[in-house]
Amino acid sequence: MPDYIRKFNIIVSIGVLACIAFVLAVPRAIEPCRMSQMDDSESYIRADSLQGVDEAVILDARQEADNTYGKETKSADDYFFQLLGIYECCLDIDTLIIFNAGGFGWDTVADAQGWITVMRGIESFIQDSGEKTFVVDFERTRRSIDGVISEAASFFGLYPAKSIDLARRISFLTRNLPELKVLITGESNGAALVEETFRLLQDNPRVAAFQTGPTVFQKSIEHERSLVLRHNGEIPDSFSQGDIFTILRSNLEAALGINQEHPGDILFYIGAPGHYYTWEYPEFRIIVTEFLSVHLS
Repeated sequence: MPDYIRKFNIIVSIGVLACIAFVLAVPRAIEPCRMSQMDDSESYIRADSLQGVDEAVILDARQEADNTYGKETKSADDYFFQLLGIYECCLDIDTLIIFNAGGFGWDTVADAQGWITVMRGIESFIQDSGEKTFVVDFERTRRSIDGVISEAASFFGLYPAKSIDLARRISFLTRNLPELKVLITGESNGAALVEETFRLLQDNPRVAAFQTGPTVFQKSIEHERSLVLRHNGEIPDSFSQGDIFTILRSNLEAALGINQEHPGDILFYIGAPGHYYTWEYPEFRIIVTEFLSVHLS
């Protein structure tokens, strides 16, 4: 066999093995995502018992869990008690606000320096209109190798269960709590989950979505109840706009010790001017509050 054919076969074999390894590495037993109350990320929201819960709600939660994760599975049972847990948390609430972190999806809004000010601002604005709010972090990924792989698979559209998980939670809540409104929020990579979830729920008039700094590859639908920002009110978001030149220049300047006028970063260390959103920016704050006043207050 000629050498060039042998080399070609080796390359093809390595490629096939790599693909098989990737597929096998993606978790086969999908675990439910989790919700935790803002400022209490140590434990996730889950009901301890069925006591005091209406039977119709229990049956609805069981059906939703079985449809999402399969009958008589550990994941379905966990999801079932999670549904009842968030239901109980929202019994006396007017608006549920859900945050989806950037990065790999295991951080909380408290970890996002700029976005924690945004969340506090949103919460205060809605509360000032006389409504009660409840803010939760949506933990879509565990802090593990499996979690990293699942997030990578989600990025390429190979793992859609996360958006389905969240959409079904919201549908369950709005179905059983007729007055409840829901705002899905997210930043950067987490904006993709907001987009996918809202597409599934766009016909639900009590659901609105707000995302900042989505990737340049993300296509966002135009909808009156969906606000997508790729500009932080001060400068365009270089990451979201795909401005490679600005990103490269800012990182080169940072390496030379030149202070950056506009903050922003991706993957913790890579500078991306404008990829930073804060309630302190007046134009940004005005856009968001106008959106909230129409759809949530």
